[in-house]
Amino acid sequence: MNTIAIYRLLYGSDFIGESLSSVYDHCEKILCFVGHEAFGGRRVIRYFGHDVYLPHDIDGLTEAIGAWKREHDPKNKVAVLPNPYATLLKGQVQRMVNDEVMPRYPDCTHILFVEADEVWHERSIGRLFEMARGDAITDEFMAEPHLFWRSPRYCSTRTNPYCVLRALRGRKQIGLTGHALMSATGKDVTRRSTGLRVHNFGFAASARTIFWKHLTALSFSRDLNLDSPPREAWFEETWRPWNWHTNRRTDLCPSIGYEDAFPPAEEYPHGDLPAAMQRRIRTSPLADWASAECATAPACQEVAA
Repeated sequence: MNTIAIYRLLYGSDFIGESLSSVYDHCEKILCFVGHEAFGGRRVIRYFGHDVYLPHDIDGLTEAIGAWKREHDPKNKVAVLPNPYATLLKGQVQRMVNDEVMPRYPDCTHILFVEADEVWHERSIGRLFEMARGDAITDEFMAEPHLFWRSPRYCSTRTNPYCVLRALRGRKQIGLTGHALMSATGKDVTRRSTGLRVHNFGFAASARTIFWKHLTALSFSRDLNLDSPPREAWFEETWRPWNWHTNRRTDLCPSIGYEDAFPPAEEYPHGDLPAAMQRRIRTSPLADWASAECATAPACQEVAA
């Protein structure tokens, strides 16, 4: 089994180190495709009547990857590459795999698709690769997310399986993929539900990251009509003021008409977190976590300030 991990990145410096650590031992190479444009290529987003310009470098992602690599990549597995297909709405991962991965690594047997805010638990990723090694039929291995909300203490456990590992089975190309995801759009694909869960910290990131996550979603979902458009006020009214003790609102999903698509956040056992995230909580917690965790309103306001 010769596995190449690929990341499709615009931002994500908050958890990229923990994510890389969680997949490092299981892959022969880890390719970080970094783009500087959102899906669709729009660089100006209308937000509450104002034009907001997408910065060229949202959060220092490339620098964060380089810093992690210098300290934790003795086998030189991690490479940072430009993503020439960053603006494609469909077939983006198909082009990345067919044009960028396979010509460089023709012996690749599996593609692991990872997001910057996904951190695999060591038991789960071990089980995923164990399944793949013993399976000669499946094309796509599916998992579901533990979606962490505002802090690693709280989790919305969703039931929407998506492809995390693609078996090539001797193919040198893959077919058309969906909206910047790895799952194939055709019907002649064998899928396997692994029963595994990925720890996704995309909604437990810093306020800076969530702000730009929200604005890019407004750009390609609302302005380009690619997906269900988000509520414009979601960041200010739902995500930012959410607090486990004082403001435990449940309309978590940004999409208009699907506000309850994310189950209500519940407390998550610290001991069940990936080892990399347990270390992160001990050594360098995000300041924005405190405003969701503190029990008294004045303290929350002081932290937020």
